[in-house]
Amino acid sequence: METMLTAENRREIDRQLGRLANIIGKQMAVSFGLLEKVASGTGSRSWRHAFITLFEGVLRDAEDMFIHLPYTEIRQEIARLASVLEEITLPQLVIVDFGQPSQVILDPESKQLSGVIDLGSAVWGDVLMAEIFENPSPAVLEGFGSNPTNGRSKKTRLLLSVCPDGSSFPGSLTVFSYACYRYIYKITEQYYRKTNEADEIQVRRRLTATLAKMAAMECE
Repeated sequence: METMLTAENRREIDRQLGRLANIIGKQMAVSFGLLEKVASGTGSRSWRHAFITLFEGVLRDAEDMFIHLPYTEIRQEIARLASVLEEITLPQLVIVDFGQPSQVILDPESKQLSGVIDLGSAVWGDVLMAEIFENPSPAVLEGFGSNPTNGRSKKTRLLLSVCPDGSSFPGSLTVFSYACYRYIYKITEQYYRKTNEADEIQVRRRLTATLAKMAAMECE
C-alpha cells in the first residue's frame, strides 16, 4: 500500500505507531532479559548485564556461522560504553523490531493502522531498543508523547541499537549500542535464513558507520 499513502496518511500511521510503542512500554516486569527467562525467574536485575548477555548471544551465533565481523572491536566498544545502560532501572516491554514496515498492517480502506505482526523479538528492557526510535519522525514522537531520545547518554544506548542515514539525535549518547545490536542480528539472521545478499551489504555499511561513531564517543 506504500504508493497509495499520502503524506498525511504516513504522519497519522507514525502517530499511531508512536502511541502503540508508548502503550507497550508501559508494561513492566520485575527483571530484565528475554521473556522466557523473566517468566521463569532467571531474569537479570541489571539491564547492562541483560543487554550484554543478549549481545554476546548474537555474536556467538555469528561466530558459529563463521560470519566475518570485527568481533574484537565490537566487544571492546560495547564493554566501554555499556555503563550508560545502568541508567535503566525499570524493565519495560519492548519489541526490538517494532516499526519495520513489513510488520505493520494497514486497513486498505481507511489507511489506518490495523495491527502489527511478529512479536518474537520482545524483551524486557529499554524502550529505546525498539527500531522505531532509530530515526523517529516528529509524528512518532508526538504519538509517543515525549522524545525519549533526548540526552547524551541516550545517544550511546541507541548506538549500542543508529540512525539508518548515519545521523544522530541531538544530545543523546544512548542511540548507538542498540543499533549495533540490531545490525549484527540482521546480518546473522540473513546467514541462517540465506536471504538477500544486497540487504546484507547495506546493513554492513550501517554497522561500519555505527562502530565509527561509537569509537569517537566518550562515555561519561
